[in-house]
Amino acid sequence: MSSTLEELQVKVAFLEDTMAKISEEFYLQQKELLELKQRHAALVDKLRNTQTTDSEATGAEHETPPHY
Repeated sequence: MSSTLEELQVKVAFLEDTMAKISEEFYLQQKELLELKQRHAALVDKLRNTQTTDSEATGAEHETPPHY
């Protein structure tokens, strides 16, 4: 009976260790996902600003007069 108890204790210890590793990996992935979302949002904002600047630069007030 004690060997069965020891086997169960080993299995529980292994499962606890595995859960700790999975938990750590999940935390790292969540952290990376958050960083990627922030970088994506910054790139989208930068792209929108670039497109706005480009459309303003092609407006009539920025065109060279025909006599130049």
